[in-house]
Amino acid sequence: MRNLHNRRQVIGAAAAIAASAAATRVHVHAQENTPDANSGEWTFTDDKGVTVTLPQTPQRIVADVNAAAPLWDFGIRPVAVFGWNATETGDFGPAGGNVDPGAVAIAGNATEPIQPEAVAAAQPDLLVTITWTPDDPSEYWSIDAAILPQVKPIAPLIATSATGMADANTERFAELAGLLGADLDSPELAAAKADYDTALAGFPDQAAGKADLDVLFTFVGADEKIYIANAPDWADLTLYESLGLRIVKPDAEADSFWEELSMEEALKYPADVILNSTRPGTLTNEQLTAHPIFGQHPAAQAGQMGLWNQDFIMSYQGMTAALNATIEPVVAASKVT
Repeated sequence: MRNLHNRRQVIGAAAAIAASAAATRVHVHAQENTPDANSGEWTFTDDKGVTVTLPQTPQRIVADVNAAAPLWDFGIRPVAVFGWNATETGDFGPAGGNVDPGAVAIAGNATEPIQPEAVAAAQPDLLVTITWTPDDPSEYWSIDAAILPQVKPIAPLIATSATGMADANTERFAELAGLLGADLDSPELAAAKADYDTALAGFPDQAAGKADLDVLFTFVGADEKIYIANAPDWADLTLYESLGLRIVKPDAEADSFWEELSMEEALKYPADVILNSTRPGTLTNEQLTAHPIFGQHPAAQAGQMGLWNQDFIMSYQGMTAALNATIEPVVAASKVT
């Protein structure tokens, strides 16, 4: 099994400007991807610039867990899932969101992220995953470059970006779902969109009220290695920063996602709030608070620790949950550094 924290495995402006950028991006792609009403063809240009054209709208979707979760929320039900966040028993962790394990076949797991034979058995019309490096034609999340020649002949493969800004990526998934047949105007999705808009609009004022607080995002493994998230590399953290959250920046190179520390260095970055990853394999907040070294961190001593889904789900429901889970512990916190 690969190192959990290498680049391909880490789920790795003002609000008005961000919203405008997202709207512009969706508008441009929507023009490119509108199905041809005369020919019946279905066309989509993904975030690697790859255009897929099919004779009709694909019905059987096989998706990586991180792509399946937002599609599921938008009403598109993959027939099978694969990826680093899947298990043979159908436990997808926080990355899986609302995906029903009993309704999908498992075509990959953390040990073997994609299993070409299982993917082929699902008879897909389309394969969907995400990408952390859209300009790299060989990088597809959960699909090793060595496996690509076995995967691509099975069905057309598309990837949506997980980098940049989380709000823009969410609208990108909405666009894809709509092209796949989702009713984006349904009462359920209209309500979910309203909740998301409320959370997004309210975040800046809440962050402004706690503008003096420093917030640290972490993953702490059972091996007691500490990983400090580098905000510019994460689409969700980039969004939170644009909305006014003051995030501690580690000594990390661009595109590295993390700075790795030993437990002895746990106090390197004093912060008022710690938001700790919910990824399986992470030490819990309770374990960290009780730890003889980590427990001395100001945020741990003050009981000001929250949860961060580093596999944030790029749907209206998923982003509403992410925005609220991020800002609520900050609003409840006090300055302790």
